[in-house]
Amino acid sequence: MQGPITQADMVVICAVDNRDFLSRCLMRSPDVAGGTLPVVTVEGAASMTKAYNEGLSRTDRTICLFAHQDVYLPKGWQARAVAALNALSEFDPKWQVAGPFGLDARGEAFGRVWDVSLARELGHPSGHPVAVRSFDELLLILRREPNYRFDEGLPHFHLYGTDIAQSALTSGRSAYAIDLPVIHNNQPVNRLDGGYGEAYRYSRRKWRDQLPIFTSVSTLSRNPLDFWRANRGAKARPARTTTLLADSVEAARQAGYE
Repeated sequence: MQGPITQADMVVICAVDNRDFLSRCLMRSPDVAGGTLPVVTVEGAASMTKAYNEGLSRTDRTICLFAHQDVYLPKGWQARAVAALNALSEFDPKWQVAGPFGLDARGEAFGRVWDVSLARELGHPSGHPVAVRSFDELLLILRREPNYRFDEGLPHFHLYGTDIAQSALTSGRSAYAIDLPVIHNNQPVNRLDGGYGEAYRYSRRKWRDQLPIFTSVSTLSRNPLDFWRANRGAKARPARTTTLLADSVEAARQAGYE
């Protein structure tokens, strides 16, 4: 990429299955509502990687933000993102992917995200970019290269934050958690079998030479007990609901992000 990153380089790509959540979260973000940060939505995709590849085919912008529909970007977020990404480019010109919440090789979480389901902030700021090996998927920032594609072999809607980080690292690029606080107006995750289990097994096979890899949900590991423990912990959480747990703007104020 030539020259500094600007707001005109940025676009949000979002896979949508709940228009109400989208309108009350991501689309209420001031930069989105104000028209400076465009959003490409994809509905009906068979997997998140297919959704995101479809989104990439609809834009030629070079800084692609892959956001969940239940994410809210606080006031001034886009300008802060431009500054943070240009600083990251100075720090490491080889960066390819960044995000507000990632885990390093020891499993320590960096970044800042207000988790509505837990009513608290996750991660912690470091004051500088932190190299990570996986991301929570709520928001991923891709410094796009020509013909970049997500791996459509990865099934369902999980662990693509790990996949994009590992793909960058194994190709000689880098991945960083940066200080860009966001609101995740999320629902509790109370089961990891089914689609998550399939994505877990695929990722474990694909990245077997890099294991273990810590993620925000479970540890990718050769030891089956790691997945079993994570699944048991998820089942102890409350059931998901069909309504948002909080107002996104109020949550941003509660978190001190606005």
